[in-house]
Amino acid sequence: MNTKSKGTNHFILQRLTAIINLMVGVPAFYFFLSYFDSDYLEIRELMSREYIWIPMVIYILSLSYHMKIGMGHVLDDYIDHVLAKKYLSFLNNIYVYFVAVASSIALIILGLFVN
Repeated sequence: MNTKSKGTNHFILQRLTAIINLMVGVPAFYFFLSYFDSDYLEIRELMSREYIWIPMVIYILSLSYHMKIGMGHVLDDYIDHVLAKKYLSFLNNIYVYFVAVASSIALIILGLFVN
């Protein structure tokens, strides 16, 4: 028997993704500030390195899941109409999955196929 509720699991997962976001996000923010004035080819070459694009994929997936949980809680708290809540939850899921998949595919292609 599972003693943890869905809310407890979301609480734990949201805290874990927040920690991952901080651990990967701070260096990513520093990276983007360091190369702010660089040209496109230099940035493309940097993003094709494994030590850059792999953490960025992890960061995007973690941010996306964190956003999915957070927006789900906002919808649960502030939308009372059942059909509207289902529709908005569906749109939330579609948007999050689209952002996560499209961004990850772009970074993987950049990392594996750009020399």
